[in-house]
Amino acid sequence: MTLSLPAVTAWLLAAAMMATGILALRYRNSAALRAERIAFLERTLRAQEEETRHLLERRLPALKDVLSQGRPGEIPGPLHPELAGSPFARAHDGVLAVYRDVAADAEQSSQGLLLAVARKLQGLANNQQMKITEMNQRHDAPEFLQDLMDIDHTNAQILRRAVGMAVICKAWPGRQHNATPLHDVVRGAVGRILDYRRVHIVRIEDSRAVAGRAVEALVVTLAELLENATRSSNPSTPVQVHVQLTHGGVAVVIEDAGVGLNAAEREKAARLLHDDALGLSGLGSPPRFGLAACGSLARRYGFAVSVDSASAFGGVRAVVNIPSVLLTDAPPASRPAPARPVPAPAVPRQAGEPTVAAPPRATTAGGLPKRTRQPAARAATPAPTPADPARTTARRSPREAAAPLDAFLRGSHAAAHDHRPTSEGTPEA
Repeated sequence: MTLSLPAVTAWLLAAAMMATGILALRYRNSAALRAERIAFLERTLRAQEEETRHLLERRLPALKDVLSQGRPGEIPGPLHPELAGSPFARAHDGVLAVYRDVAADAEQSSQGLLLAVARKLQGLANNQQMKITEMNQRHDAPEFLQDLMDIDHTNAQILRRAVGMAVICKAWPGRQHNATPLHDVVRGAVGRILDYRRVHIVRIEDSRAVAGRAVEALVVTLAELLENATRSSNPSTPVQVHVQLTHGGVAVVIEDAGVGLNAAEREKAARLLHDDALGLSGLGSPPRFGLAACGSLARRYGFAVSVDSASAFGGVRAVVNIPSVLLTDAPPASRPAPARPVPAPAVPRQAGEPTVAAPPRATTAGGLPKRTRQPAARAATPAPTPADPARTTARRSPREAAAPLDAFLRGSHAAAHDHRPTSEGTPEA
């Protein structure tokens, strides 16, 4: 059968229209898919932009605060949970990890630099103490030796601050001692602060002593607390120190008459004392090495420090609790045998003339005996009547008058340079 031309044309037109419809339908479906895809990509891009902004404005600052303050804190998670597990989210987590690594490296480098500076200061201060001792041995004038004592005490402040910086950097305090009576430990700490004349120590009779391994740590801790007490109170007010027996050991209590601490300051002090993860950047500006050093030593040696209560005078009460494990029996005081005097012709004493007792032996700030340099032989003459102290003092030779200062300086030098266990065991300032 032969189709006519109109019929063929109709069939062709129908086929073309059908193909066009199919193509139009497919194009419409494809356009919808493309529009949906474009919308999805736009939403994803917008979410990624918001997530990046969230990383810069919230997550990284929160991580910075946690790392700088050294305390646990909540770091915000992703703003868009639907991005979790995606390469984009993993890249953000990588940024946070790199930030942590960089902060840890910076903290380690800062501690290394600070420790190097502290050790350099310690070396210079020790050399200066050697020079002071040499000058002390060459001169006898009491006024000159008094100036040397003032310089030596200032040098002790430099050493105390250098030791505090070293302790913050997890370093060893640098000195070792034998078991030392607790009262001598407290007096050794008093000798390391600037305004030591304001400190009043109430002594109790106790036969126990501090174990040698903890002596230096307690001296450093008490010195820092005493320095804080004197600096935060009026210069005309005293700072009271007493020792209280406790169920588990003893407590050294330091009370000042300052303005006290408000809630924010108490919280900050507690963080400095008890936060082991606190970095150098968390010490404040200027950095507060003292309380942080106290806390580091307390954790290392097993005693406790607190400054969260008010004193009876309206200031701050600092308490150092020393457990029994750090206490031992006080060692017997070892005194050198007295030098035998040079025999002199006896002079008969007249009847009724009073007998002058031997002067008491001088002691160090730790309560230990001091030696005097080259004591001059006393002539066997009748003792003067003690009615005129000025004349008695005037008759003393320059060497005798300088003997107490001389012994003080020699004790300071011995405490600063002795890195071995000693019989005294208490550092002098």
